[in-house]
Amino acid sequence: MTKEKKNEKKRDGLNGVLMQVAISIISIVFAFLVGGIIIAAMGENPFKAYSVLIKGAVGTPVALTVSLTKTVPLILTGLAVAVAQKSRVFNIGAEGQLLVGAFAAGYVGFTFHLPAPLHILLCLAAAVLAGMFWAFIAAFLKYTRNVHVVIATIMLNYIATSLVQYFVCGPFKEPGATFNATSAIAGTAKLPQILPRPLSLNLGFIIALVMIAACWFLLNKTTTGYEMRAVGSNPDASRVGGINIKKNMFMALVISGALAGLAGGIEVSGSLYRVMEGFSPGYGFNGIPVAMMANGNPIAIFFSAFLLGAMRNGALAMQIQLGISQDIVDIIQGLVIIFLGCDYMIRYYINHVRLERRKPA
Repeated sequence: MTKEKKNEKKRDGLNGVLMQVAISIISIVFAFLVGGIIIAAMGENPFKAYSVLIKGAVGTPVALTVSLTKTVPLILTGLAVAVAQKSRVFNIGAEGQLLVGAFAAGYVGFTFHLPAPLHILLCLAAAVLAGMFWAFIAAFLKYTRNVHVVIATIMLNYIATSLVQYFVCGPFKEPGATFNATSAIAGTAKLPQILPRPLSLNLGFIIALVMIAACWFLLNKTTTGYEMRAVGSNPDASRVGGINIKKNMFMALVISGALAGLAGGIEVSGSLYRVMEGFSPGYGFNGIPVAMMANGNPIAIFFSAFLLGAMRNGALAMQIQLGISQDIVDIIQGLVIIFLGCDYMIRYYINHVRLERRKPA
């Protein structure tokens, strides 16, 4: 390949990245604009509402660390969805994998009594293995009975939700508790805080950053990652090139389950310290817009996850101070997905403007 062609390829790659960044930003801006119109229709000042939301999300050091804490499970579920998508596997089951991972971590946390570092490692390992197993079921059904992954993972979400609810409300409910939850995990199973009180940020944040780096390295610097991306971009060409399609899709789904399970484990060991009924506000499902906004880029996932995490934190302040329901965040999030789904139209418009500017006057 000549130097000119290499430079042209680099320029095309950079233009593609910039295009996706522009599309994500435009989608987010449009979503907030429509969200503002909805807030105005409710009789509230959208500028004041968004001001309160921003202050509640990042206005103080405490608020910022709470937003970062809420970002952690979104990073991991976003990575889970992104890794699977790289091999053209749409994992809708991150929520179920997170739930079983959380319960596995909680069970190890309140059942065993071990030294602190070992106990934490076992809790997180149990969460990872549980998430992998739950994803393995969907992968097994796909490649032995040809059950569509989307259908299998959706059904497994329902099973995981009901199973964990049964455990939490039934045989593993803390005796005498006034709410449905397991016993608290041992102190040796709790992730340590990395900032002094009153700031609230645990080691799970560092683990999430490590997972971002690990996923980026896996997808961009390893043979396995190359094969996964090749399968996702062109399965037929990959098959002709000797790449095992089933193996790579299977591996992508299992790795995805491991990341989602880890998210549940960190949530229990780092924040909740027990498994409670309905503890997840949909972290697994929220991983889908996180991955979409980042276009599957592990590094960009940090920023998209932080955006949603900060919005959820700020929405609480907006509800308390202005009486605006936190559901507005879900509306904005849904609008982001809709606008991202219109990326073809946005790409066409951007390319059209670019061509018009290049025309001679």
